[in-house]
Amino acid sequence: MMPDREAIERMVPHAGSMCLLEAVTAWDAGHIACSAAEPGAGHPLARDGCVPAVAACEYAAQASAVHGALLDDAHGPRAGMLAKLMEVRLHSRCFPAGGGPLAVRAELLGRTAAGCLYAFDVASIGTPVASGRLMVAFAPVGRP
Repeated sequence: MMPDREAIERMVPHAGSMCLLEAVTAWDAGHIACSAAEPGAGHPLARDGCVPAVAACEYAAQASAVHGALLDDAHGPRAGMLAKLMEVRLHSRCFPAGGGPLAVRAELLGRTAAGCLYAFDVASIGTPVASGRLMVAFAPVGRP
């Protein structure tokens, strides 16, 4: 069974409206695909009536956290932080209004005890919003 929002909230370090993903639609050892509700004006990252496209990086970071938890068969998020964003390409200033649900995909490019690297893309009904790569640095074992 694919994780739903309730399961995702246990896998990411965010809760409530800051847990941006609704469901995992597919995953394997190298990839994850998630869905998310259309970001509207009430979105926690909305500014001046729109959600900036750069917020797609947070969607991707949450997808990578869920993927890591699934790989580790963990029941909670692993201590770490988004350390770097690279080659981020924003296809618009904001998420499109009325664009519908989001598709968030991340591909694991490398993983060590110190962290992981993912390529990602976020789209709204097939229209690209953002793509790039992100690096997550894990906290040393035994430290928060």
